[in-house]
Amino acid sequence: MCFLIFHAFAQDLVQIEQMCNLSETLHAPFDQDDVKAYYNSTLKREYAVLQACKGPGMHSTLSFAPPLGTCASTAAQPAMILKEICLLQAKHVLEVGCGQGFCTLFLAKMCPEIVFHAIDILPKHIDIAQQHQKTCALGNTTFSLCNATTLDIPEPTHDLDLIFSVEALCHLDTPTQRRDFLTLASTRLNRNGRIVIIDGFRSPQYDSVSKQQQTAMQIAENGFRIREMPSKQTWIDLATDLNFVLVQDRDLTAEVLPFWRQGWKMAHFVLKFSSLLRWIDWKHPKLRETAANFFSIATVAHAMNHRGAAEYGLLIFQKNT
Repeated sequence: MCFLIFHAFAQDLVQIEQMCNLSETLHAPFDQDDVKAYYNSTLKREYAVLQACKGPGMHSTLSFAPPLGTCASTAAQPAMILKEICLLQAKHVLEVGCGQGFCTLFLAKMCPEIVFHAIDILPKHIDIAQQHQKTCALGNTTFSLCNATTLDIPEPTHDLDLIFSVEALCHLDTPTQRRDFLTLASTRLNRNGRIVIIDGFRSPQYDSVSKQQQTAMQIAENGFRIREMPSKQTWIDLATDLNFVLVQDRDLTAEVLPFWRQGWKMAHFVLKFSSLLRWIDWKHPKLRETAANFFSIATVAHAMNHRGAAEYGLLIFQKNT
């Protein structure tokens, strides 16, 4: 990131500080109710705008260099899952944190012979996903209200071949939550079943980067209502301890950065009016989550620059029998 952008981001931090008390905001404790409030409050407005700009799906857009092409795609993540489904010849697949159902419905339409189960903690998400399912007339999918740390899925009674998650397991921000998820996932998976995680992570060099970049990451985590995003190594160490084998560790930071840099540019323009924005009551319940989402958009790209404080990527684990 060039000096001008670095300097512009330093100005953004000053303006964000004018809009909220950063020292107080960055140390706010979060729980699952806060995560639900965040998604419930931003579901209709923010994601309607996001999807109008980039197409369906609630996850980041990835851009690939030639020969794959330079166009951005919201189908990149489900395409990576599809590859694993084909390799495993999977018959039963579970998505954890399905949101409005984009990935599961995309895959279910591509693979009508496979049974897909999808879970989320928000009733609104499940309702919307089920509406989309009816519109698509897909009979090979089920959507259930369920927590990743309990996996008390109404179905199936059979074992799963694959469990995947796109930008959802970052909310498992305590060691206990992550261990509970992996332990239960292991019991649900069949022999040699796999877990695929596509998400953002704290970078391995987080502790050694500049204070400014650390602050950018902390603001982003706070905005997404995450206490501390786990690193890839955190997942790898825990999975290894629970008898999983790391199959693949792929860095996708360069592919996701154009999406977040575009978000930063828009946020940087809005922050030019911080002298007016600071008069808005951002602590009002209807605006609090909108402000948090905006601050995340303003800071993720800087946190990811040179994989300094954050990175984005793919992890694949296989159950070791």
